[in-house]
Amino acid sequence: MTEKVHLRTPAKLFDGNWMDAELLITDQTLSIGKKKIPVNEIEDLGDVDVEGVEAIRIKKDGETIIKPPEKIRAQVFRFLAFNLKADRFAVYYLDSATVGGVVSSGAKWEKGYFSVTDEGFWFLSPKKQQKMLFDNIGGVVKETRNIGGKQRKVLVLSKVKKGQVATSLLMCPETTLEMLENYITRLIETHKPQLDMTETEKEILTLVYSGLDFVSIENIVGISTDELNEYYDKLVENGLAEVVKVRKEIELTPRGVTMVGNASK
Repeated sequence: MTEKVHLRTPAKLFDGNWMDAELLITDQTLSIGKKKIPVNEIEDLGDVDVEGVEAIRIKKDGETIIKPPEKIRAQVFRFLAFNLKADRFAVYYLDSATVGGVVSSGAKWEKGYFSVTDEGFWFLSPKKQQKMLFDNIGGVVKETRNIGGKQRKVLVLSKVKKGQVATSLLMCPETTLEMLENYITRLIETHKPQLDMTETEKEILTLVYSGLDFVSIENIVGISTDELNEYYDKLVENGLAEVVKVRKEIELTPRGVTMVGNASK
């Protein structure tokens, strides 16, 4: 059976360095350079920056990094996302219904597919291919909401978006909804960090989430700078936080001390 060719174009392949290669996508395979990947066996997909180049990362027996021409990049990404090896459910999706506890006025329901892949969850529609990593999902609960004047059961997904908690809604037939809730809950629990945290560590985590700075947390908890640094290091090591700013502690040189003396005169 002849494969239908969807795309044939010059592209770039990263294999230690960037090289020119022909990209060929059919309804069954993706070929670039010497690599040939069955499209429906691709485990996951993502955007990646390699040496300052925005590219597409394809996960299948390791990673393949490709850069299609910019004008067709979205087309290639959409085709691959819709053909990933995944469990898929037809749903209505309301992205970021709330952000930081505030209702998003511009959020609209979209019809598409909720897809579960190797690394996370996807919402797929012709206009949107949104990926949500397992680590970014806080939980899922079933609630009854007023949708179009009717009381409908929906799933509420909580996730982290730009440092704030956002909630998105999933709606589908109730029989599917029940099964989807159990499926998502099981996956979240499987990927949740298994950590035993002290009350102090939980308090610091909560204070960081509330937006307080280092000095404020130091004063509220009542610990020294070195102790708080140790707690921060542990949060980072366990994947619960990341470093966004490095504080510099300095002491004056003899020249600096002399400068202070001159200034005081």
